[in-house]
Amino acid sequence: MKPDIHNEVIQNEPIQNVNFIERRKKVKSSIYLLPNLITASSLFFGLLAIKYSIDGRMSGDIKEFVFAAYAILVAGICDGLDGSVARLTHTQSSFGVQLDSLCDLVSFGIAPAVVIYNYALNDFFRLGFCVAFIYAACGALRLARFNVQSAMGKTNGSFTGIPIPMAAAPLAVFIMAQNELLSWTLETHSSWEVYLANTLTLPEVRNYTLLVITFLLALGMISTFEYLSHKSIHLPRKRPFRFLATVLIICAIFFILQFVVSLALLLVIYSIHGPILWLFTKKDKAAEEEELFEVGQHSE
Repeated sequence: MKPDIHNEVIQNEPIQNVNFIERRKKVKSSIYLLPNLITASSLFFGLLAIKYSIDGRMSGDIKEFVFAAYAILVAGICDGLDGSVARLTHTQSSFGVQLDSLCDLVSFGIAPAVVIYNYALNDFFRLGFCVAFIYAACGALRLARFNVQSAMGKTNGSFTGIPIPMAAAPLAVFIMAQNELLSWTLETHSSWEVYLANTLTLPEVRNYTLLVITFLLALGMISTFEYLSHKSIHLPRKRPFRFLATVLIICAIFFILQFVVSLALLLVIYSIHGPILWLFTKKDKAAEEEELFEVGQHSE
């Protein structure tokens, strides 16, 4: 008696379907795991920055603080990648959003505060600790406000207040720039550049500058100034002259100056462009209101 091949195929189909579904679930779970692993990597580098700063304060080696600064920047790269990976793989989830927010608080709120305190603010004793606390607290408030706005669907193409990763980046680059300036000599730079570097790296100048910068960045995070987002920037298709000129100027700045110094300059520009945009917007609104008032008077 010949075996019924047709019946065997029918009987094997449910097993094959179950195996296919299980494999699909495993692949899907691994895809969900990928963006969350990247988010966890951001947390890892944030804690690594804290570890390096503690080692630097105990040993007095500035290289440890430079490593801490690099760790914060790498954490920022991971923070930018996790959202992009989640969108590309269609694995966005509320769990990922909450995890990202908690990791951001550690990597860009607590870690920079600890690093900066160990690097310079501890010389101010209680004042330095208070400024470090204010920075971390404002970072937490910034994240809480962003989460509430996102849940209510009030987010648009721009940020309200400095994003917490962009507030941490200038602090990290400041440490890197200090280390870079310490290496400037008359053999590689002009006399006025060496004089400027020696002035900026004086402990008093460095510490007071960092104290003010940290406090201003903290206020910037909880401010209502609008900051541009990469989502709100659309490159022109025809590449007009202004766009090309801007790109050339940025390339020239990076060529003339050191990379770290150029990066610090760009971060400063980003940090202050919110208040500048607010001033221009305020002037435009005042002009529109005055024009409407004049039109109303003429119509009467």
